[in-house]
Amino acid sequence: MLDAAFRHDVWTRLEPSLRESTAIDSYLQAAADIAADVIEVVGSYSFCTSLYGNPITVGSSDRAAWDADQVEFDTEDGPCVEALRTGTVLKAIDLAEERRWPAWVAVASLLGFSSAAGIPAEVSPGQRIALNLYATASKAFDDETLQRATLFAEEVARTIPAAVRLFEADERASQLEQALASRSTIDQALGVLMTQNHCTRDTAFGILRRASQYRNVKVRDVAATIIERFTGHPAADPPPFQRPTRPGSAPIRASVNNMPG
Repeated sequence: MLDAAFRHDVWTRLEPSLRESTAIDSYLQAAADIAADVIEVVGSYSFCTSLYGNPITVGSSDRAAWDADQVEFDTEDGPCVEALRTGTVLKAIDLAEERRWPAWVAVASLLGFSSAAGIPAEVSPGQRIALNLYATASKAFDDETLQRATLFAEEVARTIPAAVRLFEADERASQLEQALASRSTIDQALGVLMTQNHCTRDTAFGILRRASQYRNVKVRDVAATIIERFTGHPAADPPPFQRPTRPGSAPIRASVNNMPG
């Protein structure tokens, strides 16, 4: 009964965001923003998934969580990557004692974190999201906290197919496709900038963001200009967006394969 009451509370908190969001990434960003209140631990939280086989952060409560995620993705090593890849819960990670992922531990510690956890949740068979938990306090995530976090991640994952159906009905998935195309273009531009400037991904993203702000144009448009200027050809199109057959009257708990995998 307690689990059922908690899930109902989570849904009550998520429902306004589901109604108001226009894309999956904005919905998962809203979910990341309420994670601390739901899980009842002061910390930083992020949701990750796989895009064309590569992990990406699709919503984070703050920049520190985003930065901690990125070093995992760059090294392909860390609790989020493992949670997404294997579906294994990585719980109660003490950064002072953790030895499995040295690069991630070093960066997460520099960011001020002492505790972490990674919790996967199935959206549909073979497709997952992962909730990453970070806290400055040591031993911040006990069994009770992790149970709340697990239920929260499961509820978010459960609502994603319903969210996709709503966005399809409103925009025929154009927002999601545009978001994925934008990410593809931005990723290509980051690669160009890193090669040209011999810099890190974070530094390259800073260059891209500053150019966007200075010119008052979208980051994706700046990225497209950079790609064409340095390579002589437009940005490559992302892989085709795979649309499944849309179920006619599926209940909210039904799964559809709309998450990028």
